[in-house]
Amino acid sequence: MMSETMTMQRFAVIGLGRFGSRLAINLSRSGAEVLAIDKNRELVESLSDQVTVAVCLDATDERALRQQGLDKIDCAVVSIGDDFEANVLTTVLLKHLRVKTVIARAASYTQGAIQSRIGADAVVNPEDEAADRWAHRLLAPFMIEHVEIAAGYGLIQLPTPVDWQNKTLLELDLRSRFRVNVVAVKKGKQADPDDVNTEPEEFVVVTPMPDTVLLEGDILVLAGVDDDLEKLPH
Repeated sequence: MMSETMTMQRFAVIGLGRFGSRLAINLSRSGAEVLAIDKNRELVESLSDQVTVAVCLDATDERALRQQGLDKIDCAVVSIGDDFEANVLTTVLLKHLRVKTVIARAASYTQGAIQSRIGADAVVNPEDEAADRWAHRLLAPFMIEHVEIAAGYGLIQLPTPVDWQNKTLLELDLRSRFRVNVVAVKKGKQADPDDVNTEPEEFVVVTPMPDTVLLEGDILVLAGVDDDLEKLPH
């Protein structure tokens, strides 16, 4: 059973297919306490040394969930993808156990609507989200990353275009010209050549100011409507 005395954020990932396994590993690598659950023993054993606790059990068994301390979890992700009935029942049980946040995986709009109706705090469709990200990559390959904030509105990372280099944000006036907002500027930073004990840092994040000068190698973090972001020079 997971320790109840730890203060770090505690997650449960139930269903260790490709999506669930990757999610559990990434959360664990970020320092979170992760309980990984699946009824397939081989999947559980494959993650046993990469998460806090990996347990083989039937997630539709309320007693088994309670014995593993699911009622003390901060957030549970139900990522069962091959058995929607088990997915739904697990979500209901987690809400019954008063898990603070329950996120359910859905393979379609209808499944997502059902999960929302039975109490899931959020619904995720990995296939749709991956397709959306790739659509943005294909339409605007110059973007390093696109994060959807709301429908049709996103946050991107963009290498500073040549025409913008050695100019201030005031001179560029990106909000008026391109209808985008500069959220941050990631500037390349090198180690101090006079200090042999320092290591080079790839980037340092700078708060954008009117007199901030953009240089070659800078990465801009921009927010705006997707249509406007995709029209930016590159």
